[in-house]
Amino acid sequence: MMKAIAAAIRNKKITFVMAAAVMIFGLYNYFMIPKQEDPDITPPFAMMTAIYPGASPEIVEKLVTKTIEDKLVEIEGYDYSQSYSRNSASIVIMRLRNGADIDKAWAALREKMDDLQNELPKDCGKIDIETDLADTAGMIISLSGEKYSYEELEFFAEGLKSELMKIEGVSRFDIDGVQKKEVKVVADISKLNQYMLSLQDLVNIIKASNVEIPSGAIEGSSTINVMVSSRYEDIEDIKNTVVYVSPESGISVRLKDIARVEMGLEDSNYKVKYNGKNSVLLTGYFVKNKNIVEVGKKVEKTMTKLMEKLPEDLVLDKILFQPEDVAKATNDFILNLIEGMIFVIIVVFAGMGLKNAIVVSTAIPLSIMATFVIMSLLGIKIHQISISALIIALGMLVDNAIVTSDAIQVRLDRGDDRMDACVGGVREVAVPVFTSTLTTVAAFIPLLMLNSVAGEYVISVPLIVIISLSASYITALFVTPSLAYIFFKPSKDRKHNYSARKFFMSLLDKALKRRGRAVALSVAAFALSIFMALQLGLQFFPYADKDMMYINITSERSNDLAKTEEITEDVFSILEDQKEIKFYTAAIGDGLPKFYNAVPISTPSKDFSQILLRVDLKKGGRFKTNSEFSDYLQSEIDRKIAGGKVVVKLLELAEPTGAPVVVRVSGKDMDALVQTAGLIKSLLKEIPGTMNIEDDHADRIYQYDVALAPDLAAYYGLSSYDVQNEINIALMGRVPSKLRQQGSEYNIKVEGDIRSKEELENLAVKSSVTGNKALLKSVAPISVAHQYPQIKKYNREMAVMVLSDVKTGYNPVDIERSLGEKLKGADVGNVSIIFDGEREKIVQYFGDLGVSAIFAVMLVYIILLFQFGSFLQPLIILITIPLSVIGSILGLALFRQPLSFTALLGIVSLAGIVVNNAILLVDFINAERSESKDVNTACIDAVNKRFRPIMLTTITTVIGLIPLALGGSSLMVPMAVSLMSGLMISTLLTLVVIPVVYSIFEKKAA
Repeated sequence: MMKAIAAAIRNKKITFVMAAAVMIFGLYNYFMIPKQEDPDITPPFAMMTAIYPGASPEIVEKLVTKTIEDKLVEIEGYDYSQSYSRNSASIVIMRLRNGADIDKAWAALREKMDDLQNELPKDCGKIDIETDLADTAGMIISLSGEKYSYEELEFFAEGLKSELMKIEGVSRFDIDGVQKKEVKVVADISKLNQYMLSLQDLVNIIKASNVEIPSGAIEGSSTINVMVSSRYEDIEDIKNTVVYVSPESGISVRLKDIARVEMGLEDSNYKVKYNGKNSVLLTGYFVKNKNIVEVGKKVEKTMTKLMEKLPEDLVLDKILFQPEDVAKATNDFILNLIEGMIFVIIVVFAGMGLKNAIVVSTAIPLSIMATFVIMSLLGIKIHQISISALIIALGMLVDNAIVTSDAIQVRLDRGDDRMDACVGGVREVAVPVFTSTLTTVAAFIPLLMLNSVAGEYVISVPLIVIISLSASYITALFVTPSLAYIFFKPSKDRKHNYSARKFFMSLLDKALKRRGRAVALSVAAFALSIFMALQLGLQFFPYADKDMMYINITSERSNDLAKTEEITEDVFSILEDQKEIKFYTAAIGDGLPKFYNAVPISTPSKDFSQILLRVDLKKGGRFKTNSEFSDYLQSEIDRKIAGGKVVVKLLELAEPTGAPVVVRVSGKDMDALVQTAGLIKSLLKEIPGTMNIEDDHADRIYQYDVALAPDLAAYYGLSSYDVQNEINIALMGRVPSKLRQQGSEYNIKVEGDIRSKEELENLAVKSSVTGNKALLKSVAPISVAHQYPQIKKYNREMAVMVLSDVKTGYNPVDIERSLGEKLKGADVGNVSIIFDGEREKIVQYFGDLGVSAIFAVMLVYIILLFQFGSFLQPLIILITIPLSVIGSILGLALFRQPLSFTALLGIVSLAGIVVNNAILLVDFINAERSESKDVNTACIDAVNKRFRPIMLTTITTVIGLIPLALGGSSLMVPMAVSLMSGLMISTLLTLVVIPVVYSIFEKKAA
């Protein structure tokens, strides 16, 4: 190693050229690395959807949902499933365990669902599998106009889509909110009953009339193909379809004689409105691993050109445009990084002088540029977490260079030859510097193994810290001594009478004389910090620092889209009065395209709508935070809106919980679940700080029970299938074919005109065996009953979720604790109550971090054991870890920060950072003792000699974190505060406590 360092100094030009190459490649990679706002998270979810026309929720659950759920358990990596059984539809969502082989699991899922298809009822449609649920839109563009219909808006949107799809870096564009049309064939049941025709006959006739079968060719002197034209060309062809010919008179009955045939909108449509106006959305997605900022510039340029060709009264608005958000966020964080670099360089200049500072400061840009190169190779993208990691590492990047340069300067000052001073200085500190770097890396390695979505979200923090510190170590060994050889000169006066140094030397002298009291005070301070930690508010992840929030609306009428639209319009009237709202966009009948990676999955439903808000709190001047505004908005909505549940939601980070307080009620009796959920809701209302208390079950609705009498049915030759199938077509409709017209396809849907119980009773059902018809009331009495419109299950057991948001200033952990106390005396029968909110996430993930901390300490101890060859001295060094906890908790308390996941991440990370000073200190104490000094003298001399580099490395690390602490990020501020305060207090205590403990256990002089 020393030979390589000496060679690097002798061949300075080669060393500097290589360093310059790293700088150039790093700068190039910075511009080429894909940039985004947040890390990519791949939640291991899959959604299975199966349509079983005409089946009630109970039948769907029994014959379809349960069959699918039972099969999912066989998939390796299965964690749990959630299911929704509705009228005619089954939706099952499966989650894999963290760390599962996703590709293998999805392949097995598709194979098992294909095999399962034969076990489902005959009329059940093919199971649709969707595994790309994490695909978040990169841009959402609204196209609206006062005078334009949805069809006209779709026409213009198609033109825009075709041009935007040509841009390199854009993977696809979807048009959302299009009102799809279909040909509705509404049979007049009273007329249909006059003929020996059934709705199934109409379906078969239309299907047979709109078909093309290859007719072959006539072989002669040449081959001429034969084609029989039989496809529908327009609606008139459908109307004129012959459906019956009288055997007596030979008169033909056409479809238009017994049915209304017209073009209409599909029932499954959902509407999009932008600021209350009809709109369609152009939803774009970017190619992965592309720099979306650069692709966004191309999109904007293309849009500007396209807007010139559009009518002036058509409005294009950017609802979501990630390139702008990413550019702003990246620029803000890069600015923080530059500010941190400047602060660190200023501190180094103040502490070391101009020439020495220049040499030491080169470690910062060189290490950062090297990090960008490695980031590119490892596929790590630039986003708020990765840049925050660079800021965290920033102050530590000069630590190794400071220690190395200080050792070189000491040798120059005592008169050593320049080459000997450079090589000898590096030789002296190479092992302790390597050990200190290794211990820091060791503290971050366990964080790479956090097996959770939260761990995946912050994984770039340990990765980048490890990479950058490794780069700084190499820089300190080769580049720093090469530069020192050129610039360093013997100092004229190395005596510094800093008052801080005098204070600590005096404090250390007193502590060494009163060792027991010093240790007792340290233990008391640690105990007090643990007590303070218990008083801090716990938090899993804060809400995202975004200018967006959204509103979920659920109507009380489960199958009434018009009522849902009416409630949504009422919410619009409230939003229009809020100065803070820039614009709002709503999807009625479904959720909006996924506009944020942590937004929960929504499923199409006529009783559901979703509104996305863009806000600017500066406009109104009434609120400082999104939480305050959302609380106010919620109170206004609660006061003015009736007829449904309207909930204002803030964007979550990492893994969404749905609400801070979540209680899952499970069991076999749906009525008991609903009753218990009602009890929990009433108890939550009594607890201060709760709001938006709701459950996810729908109230019972009326249904008609058709009780088929087997004897009567057999008399008329009717099977159960005949009855169910005819009712299904009459009420749900059936699509036998499509009308192809001018490049577009429209479903042809056959249905009945039944609108009352009496009309249903008078439906004549035709026997598939005898061909005879009988009125439904003749074979099946119809009665009124109650039914749950949806059956929800969690992990194959019926469940109802109770959710509650928390008002600003209150803590979900305290609320869940209070609810638990209230539930202790409640009689809930055979119902199980499971808490699944933020408290449980905190317990789970904080526990994972605790395990990581234990592994980190063990790794650090093993490394120190190798360096010092002693069981005791590494334990002495590890005392700095509880000393850092004292500082972190104190800092969080002073700055009123919660003990969040990232704050705890900072505390765990300190385990490897704070030991560095102790390593150098103990190493120097050992060196002093090797000169036959007594323990106390060795401790005092070591602290005196290492005071400047220890204080300087600490100050640079702390100063480098200032921009992150002042940046206002609710995610990273707690981490910055815990790191800064923990490191400061630990360093101050290390200079006193470590020598005291050392002197207690190492009394013999060398």
